This record gives sequence, structure tokens and C-alpha cells, in this order.
Amino acid sequence: MAGAEPYDVIVVGSGAGGGMSAYHLTRSGLKVLMLEAGRHYDPVTETPMFNIPAQAPLRGVGTPDKPFGFYDATVDGGWEVPNEPYTVAEGSEPFTWWRPRMLGGRTNHWGRISLRFGPLDFKPRSRDGLGYDWP
Repeated sequence: MAGAEPYDVIVVGSGAGGGMSAYHLTRSGLKVLMLEAGRHYDPVTETPMFNIPAQAPLRGVGTPDKPFGFYDATVDGGWEVPNEPYTVAEGSEPFTWWRPRMLGGRTNHWGRISLRFGPLDFKPRSRDGLGYDWP
């Protein structure tokens, strides 16, 4: 768009990380553009969450398209995303990351919950001598 003001930050992904990043950046006064890699996803109409596996096709068993079963909320994503191969540096351990490619990102895979940390979760060095205390 000609004459449009530039954005200060571009956030890719509307999941928990992208959503909270955009929230805090905009609250700090920055102009943020959020881009989503996936399509709109409506869990109310697309995922019958209260059905049991026996009510699902194949009784809910996983398939290559839906590895966690019929109700896994995968939309054009998962462990393998078409045309987006994983790359791993030579000599590194294999690593894969679940990529849901849908509005809301991985929060849909989590069942739309994020458990709260307790005080001890931020003090591992004080508690057991490992890691770092935060902040």
C-alpha cells in the first residue's frame, strides 16, 4: 500500500508465543503486523471434542495425515509439512517440532490450555542445583 506507515515488528504465527509477543509489543506502543501460516480453524465446528474414539472414523486411530488420531486438530501440518522439510546439522541428534499450520498454532495441539508455573519452577538452581534461577 502506497503511503502506509511501516511496521516496527512482524510476528509470524498466532500461537501462544506469537500471540503473547504481539500483545506485549503492541502494549509497548509498537506497530505490529501478525502473519499466520495456516488457515482459519474453528474448534467448535471442526473438532467434535466430546466424541469418543469409537465415534470417529477408524475409531480414532492415527493416519499419516493425522498422526494423533481423528481428533488431533491437524490442519495441513504435523510432524511433516508438505514442502517444508526438516533440516538437521550433520552430527546433530534428530529433532522434530509439531507444526499445526492453523490459526492459534500449537495452542490447539495443547488442547487450548497452558498450565501455570509455580514459584519453584523458576528457581531450579536454588531447588536442586541445576539450571538457572529466573529472573
